[in-house]
Amino acid sequence: MAKPEPKKRQLKYQSFDEMLEDVESLQRDGYVSHGNWTLGQACGHVADWMRFPMDGFPKPPLPMRAIFWLMKVTVAPGMKRKILAEGFKGGMPTAPVTVPAADSITDQHGVDKLKQTVDRLHGYLEPK
Repeated sequence: MAKPEPKKRQLKYQSFDEMLEDVESLQRDGYVSHGNWTLGQACGHVADWMRFPMDGFPKPPLPMRAIFWLMKVTVAPGMKRKILAEGFKGGMPTAPVTVPAADSITDQHGVDKLKQTVDRLHGYLEPK
């Protein structure tokens, strides 16, 4: 009889440290991917979105800017509340620039990128 695959976990971290501990344990102990992304891709993606408030968001193509503005003033506040309460669901659309190709980022590189971004964010958020 085949060994059952581990169940997909619902992730909700209370701190950056808790997130990094989980990421490090996945890298160290191994993981089963339940989607199309590797650990490195997921960590790189999260690092990019954490970096954007500090460095600026990628500029979408001109036609999309109007759509994003319309969404910002209509549905975005409700979406934000829902995401903060329930988290992101797998398969949600995202900016393609934030999805590294699986062969372009190793798990180690993605984890390192996430750690560096968290360190930078801590420095950014500390009172001056």
